[in-house]
This record gives sequence, structure tokens and C-alpha cells, in this order.
Amino acid sequence: METNELLEPFERMLAKLFPPSRVREIDSSAEWQDELAEVEASGFLDILAPEANGGAGLPFSAAIALFAALGRHAAPLGIGRAMLERAGYGEAHSANSELVMLSAMMAGAGDRLLAMTTAYANERVQFGKPIGRQQAVQQNLAVMAEHCVAVRLTVELAGDGSGPPDGLRAALAKSVASTAVPLIANIAHSVHGAIGISAEYDLQLFTRRLHAWRAEQGSESRHHRSLGKSLLAGDAKSVDWLRAEIFDEIA
Repeated sequence: METNELLEPFERMLAKLFPPSRVREIDSSAEWQDELAEVEASGFLDILAPEANGGAGLPFSAAIALFAALGRHAAPLGIGRAMLERAGYGEAHSANSELVMLSAMMAGAGDRLLAMTTAYANERVQFGKPIGRQQAVQQNLAVMAEHCVAVRLTVELAGDGSGPPDGLRAALAKSVASTAVPLIANIAHSVHGAIGISAEYDLQLFTRRLHAWRAEQGSESRHHRSLGKSLLAGDAKSVDWLRAEIFDEIA
């Protein structure tokens, strides 16, 4: 099954169930059982579950785009966790999978922020022209885009396989995503100015989630340490270690 065949209906469902107004209600402790029931009825919670258990039995890589969509719509983290629970992975594989899921959600939220910030910069007029024409703003948007792409690429690398992700790749995805979060969020707020922190504006729905997901299952420091320990455990140079352990290249 093509990823788009899953993503398009999933995206439509999330847009319907979790518009910003509903996200605000859930953030204010409103129950969301009705939304969860609709997601359950759609069958998406079982895409990773084995066919023997009534699931679709799809590879982990098929869920990456769906996790990113959860981030783009500020949907509850519990939806992604339910998908992983039904996959039936072992304890270690489940931990790695959650790191990649969180990283994918951060990638999705980051992409949403980039789109919002770029649109605002092109619409906000100051001194007779859109602020997006100012060189400083353009530079900030370029830096923001670079970090969004870096997160997306490491998530795709970590999820590239039929089974659950490898521990080192999962740690790399989470370390890159968590490192990028304050940079992405800070630029988004810098370009938006005061309106970005107002409760009525949607920007803060995504920046708050990015900071929360950054801390989930350990921030970048924890995963930097695990990667560093793996590197220092052998005699390989950094580039050779990356090629062998992260990219599976054989010298």
C-alpha cells in the first residue's frame, strides 16, 4: 500500500477531528473519547498490528508519515502510542519506536510552524512591504527550513525498514529533533512577534507541543550521550562510525 493511500484519508480525519478550537478544549482538560472512538473505527490504530491479531501488518516505515501528520494537527500523543502498543514490539523495540514517533511528530509540527511563519512573513506589511522581503527575516526562515529538513531526514532514516527502528538511529532522530526544537520555535516566535504568544493565535499550540515532546523520553542531552558512548566504545573515526553504524555502509 502506498503511503499516500494512508496519509490522505488520515490527514482528512485529523483535520476534521482536531481543528484548533477543539485542540484548545482538549488542552483545557476536555475529554476526547469521541475522537478516539472515530480513530478506532477508522482502523488506523491497527496499521502496525500483526495480521494474526486483526491488524494490517504494515511495516514501521508506513507509520512515519502518519506520526508526522499527528504533529501537523497538534493531535493527542495517545493516538501514536496506541498504534505502537498494538504493534506488539518487544520492550526495547517499543522504546526505540516511541523515540522515532516523537521525532516524527516534532517534524510534522515543525513543518506546520514553517508554513505558518512563511505565510505570516509574506502577509505582514511593515514600512510599505511584507516583512518577508527583509534580508534578516529571509535568513531566519532559511535557517528554520534547514532544521526542519534535518529533522525530517533523520526520522526517515530511523524509520527506513520493515521492522521497528534500530536503537542508534532512533537516538539520532530524537537528538536531532530535540536539538532543533528551540531553534525552530524561537524563529517562529521571532518572526511573528507579540501575536505569536497570544492565546487566540494558533502558533503557540504547536510551539508548546514541540517543547513538551522535546522532553519526552529524554531531551537531546540524553541521546547525545548514548550516541557518544557508542562512538567511543570502538576505535573507528567519527565518519567511519557514522557510515558503519548509522548508514549500514560496509567499508
